[in-house]
Amino acid sequence: MRNRYKFIGLAFIATSMLLINGCETTDLSVQENPNFLSPVSADIDFFLNAFQIKVANLHSGTEGRGENGWAQFGMEPVRIQHGFGPTYRDLYDPGDFDQIWDDAYSEVLIDIRTMTPLAEEAELFTHVAIGQVLEAFVMMNMVDLFGDVPYSEAARGNEGIFNPAVDSGADIYAAIDALLVDAIANLQKSEIALPSNDLYYGGDEGKWIKAANTMRLRLAVQSRLVNTAQSTATINSIVGGGQFIASSADDMQFQWGTSNAAPDSRHPYFDALYDGQGPSSDYYTCNYFMNLMANQYTAIDPRIRYYFYRQQSNYDGADNITKECVGEPTVPSWWTGFNYYCTVPAPNGYDGLWGRNHMDDDGIPPDDAFRTIHGVYPVGGPFDADDYRNVSGSTAVSEGLAGAGISPMLIAANTHLMLAEAALVLGTAGDARTYLETGVRESMQKVAAFGASLAAGSGLEATPALIDDHIARILVAYDAADNTGKLRIIAEQVFIASWCDGMTAYNTYRRTGQPDNLSPAFVVENPGTFVRSMWYPQTASDNNTNISQKANPDTPVFWDTNPPGFVN
Repeated sequence: MRNRYKFIGLAFIATSMLLINGCETTDLSVQENPNFLSPVSADIDFFLNAFQIKVANLHSGTEGRGENGWAQFGMEPVRIQHGFGPTYRDLYDPGDFDQIWDDAYSEVLIDIRTMTPLAEEAELFTHVAIGQVLEAFVMMNMVDLFGDVPYSEAARGNEGIFNPAVDSGADIYAAIDALLVDAIANLQKSEIALPSNDLYYGGDEGKWIKAANTMRLRLAVQSRLVNTAQSTATINSIVGGGQFIASSADDMQFQWGTSNAAPDSRHPYFDALYDGQGPSSDYYTCNYFMNLMANQYTAIDPRIRYYFYRQQSNYDGADNITKECVGEPTVPSWWTGFNYYCTVPAPNGYDGLWGRNHMDDDGIPPDDAFRTIHGVYPVGGPFDADDYRNVSGSTAVSEGLAGAGISPMLIAANTHLMLAEAALVLGTAGDARTYLETGVRESMQKVAAFGASLAAGSGLEATPALIDDHIARILVAYDAADNTGKLRIIAEQVFIASWCDGMTAYNTYRRTGQPDNLSPAFVVENPGTFVRSMWYPQTASDNNTNISQKANPDTPVFWDTNPPGFVN
C-alpha cells in the first residue's frame, strides 16, 4: 500500500478519500479527518496535480505493482509485451483490473468533480478544461478496455448513488466528445490565472486545445465502423482546422523523475525492471514484436536500440532450465511459417533478443541475465550500444536515465498513422502514404531525441540517414502492396510507435484486424476467442449490483462490429 500514496506531500488524496467511491463501496458515515484538506480549503492546483499524476498511473501503472496500467493491458493481447495464458480466458483474472477501476472512479473522477465547481467559481477555466480533457481521456480508455461502464451516475456517492448504472459505450463516447468541445471553449475564455504547475503542458492552452482535438480524432477513427459518415465529417473538419497534435513538440505525455525513495517518482516500468533485484516476471517483451523490429526489413529498425536492452549477445548458455523450448526437438504444427518460435533469429545480425512467445504460461526460470528488457525509450533505461551487460543488481537503479521516462499518451506519430488508416479506408482528407511516412518519421525522431544523451558517441545512434533509409524500405513495401497489405503496414507501424502505449495498438487490431500475421498461441493450438474486451474488475462485479461479470472476455466494445473470429 505504500505506493498508493505516491507524491503524498500533496494532501489531495485525502480529499478524494472523503468522497471516495461514488461507484461502489466506501462507508460515507465516517467522521471527517481534521488532518485532511476538505474541498473548501484545498488549493485547486492540488486537485489538478492529483488527477494528472493519477492519469499517468492509469496509463503506465503504479510503482511496485504488476499489470495495473492500461498500456500493459493493451500490449499483451497483441503480442507487443508477453501475456501469460495459455488461453485468452486465462490471460487475466478479474482482480487484475481492480486498481484501474479504483483509480479511475474513486480518485480521478472524484478529484475532477470536486475541483470543477471550485475552479468555475474562481474563473479558472483552464483548470476546468484540463479536468474535462483528462476525464474524457480516462473514460475513452475505460470504454475501450471494458465496453459498457458506469459514467452518467459515476462519482455521485455524495448524492446517495452507490451502485451506478452502466451506460452504453456509444453514449459515453458521445458524452465525452461533447465534453471535449466544451473543454476547447473553456480554453478560449479569459481567466484569472493559469495553473501554477501543469504537469503536462505547463499551462499552454494552445497545446491543450490540440490534445482535445486529437482525442476527438481518436474517438472518430475508433467509431468509424458504426458512424462512418459522422466519423468522416469529424476527421475532415478537425484536419481542416489544423489544431491537433501533428508535431512531437505537442505530444501529451507525463514526465517521470529519478527519485527511488519515498515517494518513488520513476517510470513504473523502470521500477519493475531496474529495482536492484532483477527484472519483474510481468515484463517479458513478446518475441513477435522484437522480431518485427529486428527482421521485418533488410536492416533493423533504428528504434530498436532505444526500445530494448540486450543483456547477452547470444544464447550459448541457455538450456532447458532457462527456457524449456530450446530443447524441444520439433516446432508445433500450428507454428509452421513462424521462424521465431522460442527465440528470435538474427538474419540482420542483431542477436541476443530474449523474450517470450504469446501466452507462454510457464513459470519464471532463472533467466534474469538473458532477458531483453525495456531500454531508454520511454521508460528511462539504458541505450543498447552492443555492450551486453547484466543490469540487475544494486547499481541498476542508476542505469540509463535512472527512470526519468515518459508516459506517451497522445503522440504525433500515432495521429498521423491514425489519419493514414482513415485516408486509406474512409477516403478522408490527405494522402495515406504521406501520413504513413510522416508518422514513422515523427516516431523515429522522437525516440532518437529522447535517447540522444545516451546514444551519442556510440556510433549506433539513429542518424537521419538511417531513419531515411528505413522509411524508404517501408514505403517500397507499401507501394508494392494491395490495400490489405497497405493497411497491414500502417498497423505494424502503429504497433511499433505504440511501444509502452498499448491501448492504441489494441484498438487498431480489434478495429482493422491488422496486422493479420501475428504469432499464434504458444502452448495450445486453439486458445479460445480473442479478448475483444476485458473482464469487469472483481471489485466492480462483487460490489455494484448493476454490474454482472461477463461469461467470457470476448464481448466486443460498441465500435467493434467485426464478425466473430475476426482477430485471434
